[in-house]
Amino acid sequence: MKLRQVYFIAGIGSVLVVAVYLVWAGLATPGGFPLDDAWIHQVFARNLAQHGEFSYNPGQLVAGSTSPLWTIILMPGYIFGGESYRWWAYALGIVFLALTSVEVYQLYQRLFGAGQERAGLVAALFTLFEWRLIWAGASGMETLLFTYLSLLLLRLYLGLEQEKSLRPFVWLGLIGGFLTLTRPEGVVLLGLVGLDIGRRGWLEKGGWRKLAGRWVAIIVACLALLVPYGIFNYVASGSFLPNTFQAKVNFYSADNPIEGAINYLLAALQTLFFQGPLLVATPGLILFIWQYIRGKSRPNLLPLVWVVAVLALYAWRLPVTYHNGRYLMPLIPMLMLYGVYGGERLIKVLRQARFPVLARSLTWVAVVFFLYNFGLGAVIYRFNVKFINDEQVTVGKWLRDNTPEGSIIASHDIGAIGYFSGRKLIDTAGLVSPEYVPIVRDQPAILKHLQADGVSYFAMLPTWYSDLNDQFEKENRKVFQPQETYLEQFGEKNMAIFKLR
Repeated sequence: MKLRQVYFIAGIGSVLVVAVYLVWAGLATPGGFPLDDAWIHQVFARNLAQHGEFSYNPGQLVAGSTSPLWTIILMPGYIFGGESYRWWAYALGIVFLALTSVEVYQLYQRLFGAGQERAGLVAALFTLFEWRLIWAGASGMETLLFTYLSLLLLRLYLGLEQEKSLRPFVWLGLIGGFLTLTRPEGVVLLGLVGLDIGRRGWLEKGGWRKLAGRWVAIIVACLALLVPYGIFNYVASGSFLPNTFQAKVNFYSADNPIEGAINYLLAALQTLFFQGPLLVATPGLILFIWQYIRGKSRPNLLPLVWVVAVLALYAWRLPVTYHNGRYLMPLIPMLMLYGVYGGERLIKVLRQARFPVLARSLTWVAVVFFLYNFGLGAVIYRFNVKFINDEQVTVGKWLRDNTPEGSIIASHDIGAIGYFSGRKLIDTAGLVSPEYVPIVRDQPAILKHLQADGVSYFAMLPTWYSDLNDQFEKENRKVFQPQETYLEQFGEKNMAIFKLR
């Protein structure tokens, strides 16, 4: 199959699957995004487009974005006004879902050799119909941009052979830089590529001299992209890393790091393999690992090493699997590659053992399982969008319509509230208010800081700050709360607005 045909299939397929999710959600709630963080990106993009500054509150520079590249890419959505920002975000999701699928097809050939078009297409289609990646395509988030750049970096690297020119390594550095500007952990994948270059270069003639030149080319190209944003972060916050990094680490870090890491790894594996159709690729993945250990198959393991590195990194610094495991979603295509390869071998083994019916049945079971999860994902996406609209968007619009323009609003979910309220925001989670990072779990200290900052209204989910919620309830400070009742079955309460001044 020619590559342009794969592009065509992936393009049409990504439009259709994302459209199904958008239409299904639109039947229950106005168009929006399935998590509040997408609205945070939109606030940054709108301020960058309209004011020419990286800020959350206009006029106040802040190092609160872990994905500045995504912010820049979102900017064209504000050229035409109206709802164009939302449709632009959806269009980007569709494009990067298609590109991710095509990269899976091409990387399959790189890993397992030419002539694997059919199996590569299966892996690409499985990626295209993986509900969590479709969810990401309609989420307004940077997830699929990060996934695509990860696959692109690996494919280009694995395609290098006895290169005499440094130009390909400059490209690797640039892609690695863009990857890191999409999510900070991208630098880890570039580091793994650099280590593998060292492993392969050690055996070449020229040894350390060639190797040093390649490493320098990668590092210089990468730093050319990263240094400007690092300087901006330092000027804005006194750290080369964005506020978001330390804020989330402080809030979600476990009291017992070892126990927290173990619990996270168990939860992450469950999320990856048992909350989506990747489960059907598990037998093939296990067979591949078994045959690799026995020496019967020796493709490059760098994508799997990347999977292990990401799991270890998050277990160490950010042990959470929320939002349908969105931080783990970029790992799904990597696992899919080896799972499909091993699955193809498993089917061959069954046919050779004279179990053709079982071999055919496995194929159809996989297809049915993917379709089932596709439908389930549409239901989940619909619920997620409705929740954000019913809670954060509703609260943001109420604040816009019922508070004086000079009011200062505080919240731990600042995305939709910041986008729709038109008020100055204080972020008690510390993403754009770094002064709250050291006290992100200390409720009395948060209240004291809010009072010192002159905050007028505090919008929060009662389960986030249960002590403050109880205190404000007793003091009759509540001024608004959405009246949706479906959250009760999940043990949650509606977001509430409390008047502090």
